[in-house]
Amino acid sequence: MRYRYLIRRLFDRTVGTTRDFCVFTCSALHGGGARESGIEVYDSGRMPPQSVRAALQRHAGRVKSRLMLHRMRRHGGMLLTMMEGPNLHGYGWIQTWRPVKREFWWLADDAICLGPYWTHPEMRGRGIYGRLLSRSLFECRRRGWDELYIWAGVDNAPSIRGIEKAGFRSLGRHRVSTYLFGLVRRHEEIEAPPPGEPARRSRRQPAKTGGR
Repeated sequence: MRYRYLIRRLFDRTVGTTRDFCVFTCSALHGGGARESGIEVYDSGRMPPQSVRAALQRHAGRVKSRLMLHRMRRHGGMLLTMMEGPNLHGYGWIQTWRPVKREFWWLADDAICLGPYWTHPEMRGRGIYGRLLSRSLFECRRRGWDELYIWAGVDNAPSIRGIEKAGFRSLGRHRVSTYLFGLVRRHEEIEAPPPGEPARRSRRQPAKTGGR
């Protein structure tokens, strides 16, 4: 259904939703990443052509793809795609912090968010996710973007493995709850980083009222 995504988001924002994430970080300026071939990169100065937008809509949905393109046009960031003819094999977003700060205010004042990423089901297991992550690190490094964060749902084992393989450091597991159209937000760390991993910098705000 065309508006299913909007209806679900409206319900979540009204009644409340709780999501658990595995959060990771890295510094793009400390190395890593490569200019992987076969990946097209778009930004606000070079928006994707209609063929790419149509492919995004087929796999991400019209509402979500338009929302992400609007974010890129307004706030900056990039879209990375891997296509063969009209077929979209995978894509990934590099977002500036402003669009995600309302939900991840506890993580950083300003940074870069990597994601979401997607790989076509028929192409999974062929290293596409890793190549997109590698190119993302390369693009961030060449632009001087240093503080990077990426997260995945705690039950998304393939994504978590891909992030760890790419060299990101774990910041543990975190729970984010949102109520009343985002007017009330709550964060808690539900599992600390593994031993030897640096903890995130302290930002203890168990509850937040009002937008930021």
